[in-house]
Amino acid sequence: MMNLIRSRRLQRGLAIVFLLALVGLGMWLAGSYFLGEYHLSRAKNELQQQRYRAALKEFESALRFRSNSAQLHLLIGRTARQAGKFSLAWEHLHRCRELQKGVSADLQLEEYMLRAQTGQLEDVFRFLVPHLHEEDEYTPLVLETLSHAYLFLYRFDGAWQCLQRWLQLQPDNVEAQYLCGKYYTLVVKLELAIESLQKALKLDPTRLDARLLLGETLRQAHHSDEAATQFELALEQDAGNRQARVGLASCRVDKNEWTEAESLLDGISTDDTDAELSYVRGRIAEGRGHYDEAILFFRAAIVARPSDHVSCIHLIQCYQRLGNEAQASESQELLDRIEKDQMRLIAITNKEKDALPSDPALCCELGEVCLRLGLKRRGLHWLQAALFLDAHYRRAHEQLLRYYEQLGPEGAEEAAFHRRMLSQ
Repeated sequence: MMNLIRSRRLQRGLAIVFLLALVGLGMWLAGSYFLGEYHLSRAKNELQQQRYRAALKEFESALRFRSNSAQLHLLIGRTARQAGKFSLAWEHLHRCRELQKGVSADLQLEEYMLRAQTGQLEDVFRFLVPHLHEEDEYTPLVLETLSHAYLFLYRFDGAWQCLQRWLQLQPDNVEAQYLCGKYYTLVVKLELAIESLQKALKLDPTRLDARLLLGETLRQAHHSDEAATQFELALEQDAGNRQARVGLASCRVDKNEWTEAESLLDGISTDDTDAELSYVRGRIAEGRGHYDEAILFFRAAIVARPSDHVSCIHLIQCYQRLGNEAQASESQELLDRIEKDQMRLIAITNKEKDALPSDPALCCELGEVCLRLGLKRRGLHWLQAALFLDAHYRRAHEQLLRYYEQLGPEGAEEAAFHRRMLSQ
């Protein structure tokens, strides 16, 4: 009898444990579902304001609860592309392809857009055109992609056409206004750039990249006080932002406030790859009459940013004040070359753009110009484009060999390839 009672109690206990486990499992599943939905909802809200990095974080949080969702991997890949994280974008698109066991139309389009935005515009343009001829839900995405691609390639007329149409479709799109401002800075229409960037910030005051670009553009347009205000606002948003601190120091330099500028740079480590930091330190040294020291900073700025004609101008002035006319003359030649290259870059990518797809010599020249101006990714793109048109185009191989040899062991394999091609 006692054994029977114990058996029944054990069965009831096991039943209770089983029911509790079922309830726990149900609660966990429900919790996982609602947490996934919560992060998805937050991600979509961020996307509406084109806050791509914030949206990406929310999508990645949602992925913890839906790791096998092909659609979620597609969304993360798209958002990563929009945030400029191209390697991450490819990673999630490949995972989406695995989960789908094939390629859907949405995935194929996203892969085309990613290729366009990473320098393969000519290869995929024909697949994007249908969304321009007939407007659909993907048209704004394609226009955004093409705007980025054209700006990357310095094809300003194409970028302008895409931006104008995009703004007609979505006048309150923050990213469109920001890219429009970026376009105007590249074509040196600073007042129009300021207007577009102010519109972007009116739509989203938290957009830090727009505020930093606005500050720099205001400074270039000689509105130092207004620029300083933007950098100060950026520091309120992100107290440790290096670009904002250096930008604000640059504004102080413009007003000959050397001590104030130097104090803003306290705690910022010297970095020879930071052209703006070297430029500001050079201006401070120059302002205090320490011309030898200033020359070192200006030369470092030019090495870090070979298109830096402003540092070049100050370098010439420092040499002249030291009475070193030979070095001043050499620096003047450098300045002339920078300005000539900048003009040639704009001429090829706009006035001669129709010849680029079929002319390896023009592609190679554009690649050389970009590399001299420090636009490495663009330069490599156009040199490779020359070889795509003519696999044995000697000058392109020579330029690429020189580039990869300078990288040392990191570029040894590529250098060996171009050396073999030149020996044939």
